[in-house]
Amino acid sequence: MKEYEYEVIGKIVDEVSKKINRASLYVVDYPVGLKSRLLKVNSLLAVESDVEVRMVGVHGIGGMGKSTLAREIYNFIADQFESLCFLHNVRENSAKHGLENLQEMLLFKTIGENIKLGDTNEGIPIIKHRLQQKKVLLILDDVHELKQLQVLAGGLDWFGPGSRVIITTRNKQLLTSHGIERAYEIDKLNGEESLELLRWKALKHKMVEPCYEHILKCAVTYASGLPLALEVVGSNLFGQRVEEWKYTLDQYKRTNTEIHKILKVSFDGLEEDEKSVFLDISCCFKGYPVEEVEDILFAHHGECMKYAMRVLVEKSLIKISPRHYVTFHDLIENMGKVIVREESPNKPGKRSRLWFHKDVVEVLVENLVSRTDIYIVFLIINLYLSLLNITSITLLMLMIQL
Repeated sequence: MKEYEYEVIGKIVDEVSKKINRASLYVVDYPVGLKSRLLKVNSLLAVESDVEVRMVGVHGIGGMGKSTLAREIYNFIADQFESLCFLHNVRENSAKHGLENLQEMLLFKTIGENIKLGDTNEGIPIIKHRLQQKKVLLILDDVHELKQLQVLAGGLDWFGPGSRVIITTRNKQLLTSHGIERAYEIDKLNGEESLELLRWKALKHKMVEPCYEHILKCAVTYASGLPLALEVVGSNLFGQRVEEWKYTLDQYKRTNTEIHKILKVSFDGLEEDEKSVFLDISCCFKGYPVEEVEDILFAHHGECMKYAMRVLVEKSLIKISPRHYVTFHDLIENMGKVIVREESPNKPGKRSRLWFHKDVVEVLVENLVSRTDIYIVFLIINLYLSLLNITSITLLMLMIQL
């Protein structure tokens, strides 16, 4: 056997060994709806092309399953790459350990070297130099700052031909700012998928007794296609009787700290003006025409309102429908209302916003209007304009005259 044949055989053995020994990432117990979403991202990746380097983003609100989808994609295409790196929880780990630590992890996972870095500026040229000739699969999960992309995947020229970089984030603008044109906004689960996932989590099988059907549909309506909500609710319903289900679901509708905590991460990252606009919209303007919402909010926030709304869209907190109406996930709406309710749980007159008609009546009857900004009262009355047949602008002018 000639010398070059030994080399070829050696390389083949090394490659086969890597693939055999590579451990798959845990994805999820019940992979409902993952296949169709994986195929959408895979079409953007075009892994069959070994020439170009591609960066692809996956964005959407918290709890939509971005990280789960990223792990599924990793397992699906990992065998086609020379070097692999999945950096989990970039947001959390960069805050705890610093970006230098993430650069060190990236180098260790891709080239197997334990390199200590004193600063991110040291890591950038090393990563670029070591990975330029390698076909790399790099997944950056839960990125929330541009700096994280700049020091971990600064450009296409950092990686060898055929490399793919996948970024999951809640902020679409982050992808645009880094020049990433190929992006997928993760779809929520449809009704059939939601029901299937809930059945598995709550009953551990697909067969459902007739007495559970109605309450299952109520739970699906509550979750509105958010996988996180379905998993949390389903897990807590497991082992309970139908009567207990009804009580538990009612409690979830009031508030759920686990779901609320995940969703609130996006809210906490907003500037104060953006938070104020979001709370106005979530409490009072779901389903309203964009033009009307902008006219109303302009009277209170001024020009910054338009920028704030654009940020809310980019962070998937609100959406603008094809017919130009403001819409968003039901649990996002609930989160906003919970934030306002917590300002003063027992005294509605001390809250910054009111939307529930009984609270409005209480404030007015007990003469607490002076404690609540006149603008907020306007927002409440605006909810009933369709009954009064008065336009928002007309009502606004009347209230300004007050």
